[in-house]
Amino acid sequence: MNGASGRRGDAVRDERDLVRTLRAAAVQMEHRDLAAGVARRRRARRTKQRVRMVLAAAAVVAVVAGTAAIVSRSEDHRRAEPATVLHGWDSIKSAAELWPRAVVKVPAYDSEGWRTQVATSMSATEVLLLAKSKKERRLEVYDSARGAIRILGSIPEGQDLRYVAVGTQYIAWYTGPLLGGPVAFWIMPRAGGAARRVGEAAHDIESFGITEDVLVWSVREGGGIYRMPVTGGPPQLLPGTAGLRLTSWPWAAGMSTRDVQNRVVNLETGESIEVSLPDGVGVLQCHPEWCAGGQGERVIVQRVDGSERHTLPQELGHMGSSRMGLLGDRYAIFRALDEPMKRGVPLAIVYDFETGVMAKLGERPFAAGDGMVGYGYSTSPSTMRFWWTGDKVEDAKEYIVLNVAAMPR
Repeated sequence: MNGASGRRGDAVRDERDLVRTLRAAAVQMEHRDLAAGVARRRRARRTKQRVRMVLAAAAVVAVVAGTAAIVSRSEDHRRAEPATVLHGWDSIKSAAELWPRAVVKVPAYDSEGWRTQVATSMSATEVLLLAKSKKERRLEVYDSARGAIRILGSIPEGQDLRYVAVGTQYIAWYTGPLLGGPVAFWIMPRAGGAARRVGEAAHDIESFGITEDVLVWSVREGGGIYRMPVTGGPPQLLPGTAGLRLTSWPWAAGMSTRDVQNRVVNLETGESIEVSLPDGVGVLQCHPEWCAGGQGERVIVQRVDGSERHTLPQELGHMGSSRMGLLGDRYAIFRALDEPMKRGVPLAIVYDFETGVMAKLGERPFAAGDGMVGYGYSTSPSTMRFWWTGDKVEDAKEYIVLNVAAMPR
């Protein structure tokens, strides 16, 4: 009896170990299906959410189908159903409560008294800043792990930074008029150093980014995505990108109207995914996997293929016709609708597509007005949001930053 019981106990432990292994692999390994058996039992995961896993043994393959339902049920169990009614704003936790490592306070002045502005996040512990003193401009970085600001380098005098992008090797930005006219591209080593002019383009830039060593951007009139190596040279139109808008490399958007996205395109692989558009949608913005938008007076969220479509509570409003509604690669941000003179209303609500969880950003600091949430100097779906206490940003002594790089992925 003891021997049989021991063998059954070993078998149970082996099965539990296998289930734990498969669960860990399903979460950690992206971009391919676990196996055909798992794929048949799970809702199609596209692009960045596809699981990468190569099963090395036939024995493992044989039991995948038997454990697929367990993995699927576990994932479904973790996902919360989006709320349809809010029982007051107090029913929603703050971002600092949900993601304490992702909410940091950033000084509005550096040690030399230069005024700082939040540009974008660089990593889970670094926030890129644009610092100003009279006519001088420079890039700085706030390191939340050290609680200190360090200087990266100066922006050439007379150049007014418009938008910035952070790559693996360089920080890039462009200068020039807000609408129309030529723009000039600049780079600086990510670790800091001298700024270098790369080249210029005559186009009216709508969205801007950088890969390891190439600048990429799209233009407003007619769409189209262009590239320029950091070594310089004439702009080159990427073949087959007419009508596309760059979102965040390598992703681009096809648009049925200026405010409704109907296609998700991977510029590296050439994969093009049609977005399932709900009837009456007026605004729709999409990550590679999820979309958020407005349908009449209500906010909706869905997968790109139209599945898991939900209407969110009527207390939430869409951020508008720009891509400001998307945050990072799995979040959206919405306005909190309430009486204009009411105190304690959040400045905004962050929504996690993967879990259905909502979080509050700040609250209205004064009775008259809606407050403000800033999105910095990034044209891609921002990797951070910031706000401050008080009426005017000019009076702020510090910013409160939600850093997406430090949030669940």
